[in-house]
Amino acid sequence: MSHDTNIGGTPRAFETTNWSDILSAANPASPQYRECLDRLFRTYWKPVYAYVRAAWRKKNEDAKDLTQAFFAHLLEKDTLARMSPDRGSFRGYLKIALAHFLIDAERHDSVRRPATPVFRLDARESDFDRLEPAAPDESPDAAYDREWFRGVLDSAVDDLRIELIQEGKAVWFDVFRMYCLEPGGLSRDTRETIVMGDEMPGVTYELVARRFAVSETQVRHYLAHCRGSLRRLLRKRVREYTAREEDVDPELMAILKG
Repeated sequence: MSHDTNIGGTPRAFETTNWSDILSAANPASPQYRECLDRLFRTYWKPVYAYVRAAWRKKNEDAKDLTQAFFAHLLEKDTLARMSPDRGSFRGYLKIALAHFLIDAERHDSVRRPATPVFRLDARESDFDRLEPAAPDESPDAAYDREWFRGVLDSAVDDLRIELIQEGKAVWFDVFRMYCLEPGGLSRDTRETIVMGDEMPGVTYELVARRFAVSETQVRHYLAHCRGSLRRLLRKRVREYTAREEDVDPELMAILKG
């Protein structure tokens, strides 16, 4: 069986997967099967790879093999076909499936290298370096969630950029980027402040106002608008992979604080 899917792109290429995509990727008879399968792999290979690196402390090539083998396992064992929205978030389901797969892989070396690659890992070497454990004692769950949270936030910020450009408000995003993102990016220490709203260290309204020839009052207004829109877009992203409305807020808190 061959499902050759080219997976690459930048760190911002991580797109959350909605339930219709998941169900279509699980059904070869679906007209959207190949397209959804491609999107599914492209979306989730980085968290899976990060989990593998943290779980086994394997080198890059070994981790690539195990990542390939896991997605081959999803197809061959009909794991996706057994997934349903009432079983919780797809993020959590995939992580559990991965944990079980690695237990079997530890016992049976033959499952580590599928005869036919499911997709091509065309990421840059810097991407693989970033997916290594963040600390010697980082757990597989933490590595997976770290990369997944990064992807969701980056995607929501990119949604915001596109939305503002389309509305003729590109300078609003420029103000947001300079004040919120350039000092330290969407790091674990800053993401709650960036999304929920507070003063950022290292940059002032006056400095941003001078840079874009606007008033400090406009800077405050642009930032408030951008942060509110980012919360809305982030919530939309989270809804795409959680089955129940009551799961959205806990998931958002995990993204901002986890």
